[in-house]
Amino acid sequence: MVEDGAVTLADNSGRTLTRAHPLTMFGLDALIAGAARLRPARLAAADAASGAEIDHAEFDRRVAAFRADLRSFDFQPGERIMLFAAPNMATLVALIGIISAGLEPVAAPLGLSIGALAAGARAVAAAALIAPASIGGESLEELVFGVASQAPSIRLIGSLDGTIDGAVDFGPRSHSENDSLAATRAAPAKKVLLGALDQYGAPHFYEQAGLISASLGLIAKAHVNGSAPLLSLVSPGSIGGLVAGPLAALLSGAALHFLAPFDGAAFLATLDAIGPVRLVAPRAVMSELDAAGLLTSGALLACVAVHRAGEEAPAFEPSHPYSCPIIEIGADGALRPPARAPAGRSVY
Repeated sequence: MVEDGAVTLADNSGRTLTRAHPLTMFGLDALIAGAARLRPARLAAADAASGAEIDHAEFDRRVAAFRADLRSFDFQPGERIMLFAAPNMATLVALIGIISAGLEPVAAPLGLSIGALAAGARAVAAAALIAPASIGGESLEELVFGVASQAPSIRLIGSLDGTIDGAVDFGPRSHSENDSLAATRAAPAKKVLLGALDQYGAPHFYEQAGLISASLGLIAKAHVNGSAPLLSLVSPGSIGGLVAGPLAALLSGAALHFLAPFDGAAFLATLDAIGPVRLVAPRAVMSELDAAGLLTSGALLACVAVHRAGEEAPAFEPSHPYSCPIIEIGADGALRPPARAPAGRSVY
């Protein structure tokens, strides 16, 4: 039996034996490479707003290209790269590419002030800062240079898409370039940690094995599988968003769709196009989903509500007893106790 990322067995005497799930032995980059070999043409991730999508083979190629770009600079193994994290494929590719290069990503939520982000960059001695050029049409150039000016350890600025003056372009490459890069992989090395800044800009670090274990537990709880896609409104740069979105999709075989920036009409159109789905959403929007009747419409097979760092909101209680299953996790990816279920609704 698999529960909370562990395999439980019984020996001949009836005693219970528990060991870590075998997948926790691998790094996230190794899991991506494995998925590319097992299901190369299956959809891996998509950006619902733009319609862009990549299969597992292309995902692996883009990670390889990102890794090669990073290795062309003088980073030392284990150095830390701050990543401004948006809910899209580019952030996910960058996150895995940093890990694959033997560097430690430190994900930074975009809602923080320049001062908090700069404090986080100084605390981790970030060697580089990588960010999208814009989000929802709003340029991040001022934010990027504001942080870099206050963090003397930063010696490289990179852009994931578009143009930031003086920044290295880490945008996706052509197939021909990616093919040659994907063929050369480094020998397995020590698995790096993943970092994330909290609401104050303070860094917290996590082991990859622990995140994989947390995601396996969530998959079992939310019944995630390849029969229905995951739709995520939460950045993979947040630990909760990474556990519930990309990792859950990768480990279960489900396709992953990002929707950012959030737009009500686009959200409903996406549900019509790919639904029913299992939704990954901020805990803060659960009341709105409930009021709109989406928790009982059949469009959502389950909803994973991700709490923000420092959020102390109680477990969400839907207004209708026959809402879809709701699973809540903290900003660290850990499962939270459910609300007491109204009559007629199962507790998950």
